[in-house]
Amino acid sequence: MRSKLWITALSSLVLVTGCAASTSEFCAIARPIYIGGNDVVDWLAENDDRLLRDIVIHNETVATCP
Repeated sequence: MRSKLWITALSSLVLVTGCAASTSEFCAIARPIYIGGNDVVDWLAENDDRLLRDIVIHNETVATCP
């Protein structure tokens, strides 16, 4: 029973520490993702909407960096 509690505590600790970088570290290395042109945007909108959305979110996040 004691080992079960120990494993649960360690698992929680791993989740809390994580490996996410702080915003300042992200801003130090992040650059916008440029898209080749409107034809690329149209193709992505038709074939890979998720990638297009992720690129836009990334670029908006980078734009908020100081």
